[in-house]
Amino acid sequence: MLNAIGEEESLRKKVWNTINLIQANQLFVHSKNLRVKYYVKDKKKTSVKILPEILSLCVLNALVPNSAMLLVGGHGGGKTTLVKLLGRMFTGMRLDEIESSIVRGHPQLTEEKLTGTLKLGKLMKDGVEEVVWRQFITSFWKIIDEVNRLTPYSQDILLSLLAEGKVKYYDAITTIEKYTLYATINPQDVGTFEC
Repeated sequence: MLNAIGEEESLRKKVWNTINLIQANQLFVHSKNLRVKYYVKDKKKTSVKILPEILSLCVLNALVPNSAMLLVGGHGGGKTTLVKLLGRMFTGMRLDEIESSIVRGHPQLTEEKLTGTLKLGKLMKDGVEEVVWRQFITSFWKIIDEVNRLTPYSQDILLSLLAEGKVKYYDAITTIEKYTLYATINPQDVGTFEC
């Protein structure tokens, strides 16, 4: 029981430190606030805390297992930067590791660039199809930048990942057990995929 309480307190501190650090350094500017009511056990009453809405919801998404969140806004609003920084703070991954697991949406994004590729040496030498999964697939922290620019086929691959927790490429299937996914959308940008 003590260990669980210690872990809960550690997570609580990490969450508050993350919110405070991003706010103090103005790494993401908010226009709306979220009023959170909570019970103060010592005082036996409820209290209200005002938090930045988008940042708070992004943090909550990071805490919920196998969660996904869509951030909508104009170009240069800090959506991708925010989730990269949250990834650094919550996972301890280096920013370059997070950067290499980002999928940047565009209509020419192929299945190979999204999911994986074959080991060509093994294929040519032994005729064996062995898949090397992309970092986006293997990473816990997943970011899809400009998801609105993906083709319906690429979106189907992502929906399979979200709904089933599985990704298939050739005859290989990998299971995605745990992940946190953020997608960004710039609805006004040129290049938004339309059927």
